[in-house]
Amino acid sequence: MKKLILASLSIIMLCQVRAQYDPEALAVLDAMSNKYKKVEAFQAAFSQQLTNESAGLNETISGQIAVKGDMYVLDVAGQRIFNNGTDVYNYSPEIKEVTISSYDPEESEITIGNVYDLYKDGFKYALASKEANGDRIIELDPESREKSYFKIRMTINAKDELKSFTVFERTGNRYIYTINSFTPTNLSDSYFTFDTSKYPNVEVIDFR
Repeated sequence: MKKLILASLSIIMLCQVRAQYDPEALAVLDAMSNKYKKVEAFQAAFSQQLTNESAGLNETISGQIAVKGDMYVLDVAGQRIFNNGTDVYNYSPEIKEVTISSYDPEESEITIGNVYDLYKDGFKYALASKEANGDRIIELDPESREKSYFKIRMTINAKDELKSFTVFERTGNRYIYTINSFTPTNLSDSYFTFDTSKYPNVEVIDFR
């Protein structure tokens, strides 16, 4: 009986290890990442839905993002955020103010600009399901328990394109990002730096 219990525990532990670093999930993630890495720059339109059942939250906003490598320009909720890989410019057209801070990759939020490579560092991953339409549902669990979220769920279609992803926060908040359009494009590096000459009468607050 003791041997049977030990054998059962060994099987359970083996299954857990496979679920943590699932090679089938990794193959799907690699195919998706490689596809987007071939695109020098892109623009995407997306929607972000925030839900929290216990707090009665259900809000949706739309946004657009332009991405080139580690750089991006994000338009959402009345703000325009420029990230040139070194500095972050948060511009508010309403109050004509831009704040500048140094970019820290360790503190960066999850966006459509970085989610494609997120799994490569500090995550466990598993293929949760395969849908009849060809979609693959992948779940990522951060190895660090200090993250504000405990899971990311990605939906990747049969063409290895990311359709949507959900961030599950420990507070009960869920952020659901749906990619509505994706367009490869050509953008210069200067596009990702806030140019004060193009925004007259803007107050600049520099925290660098």
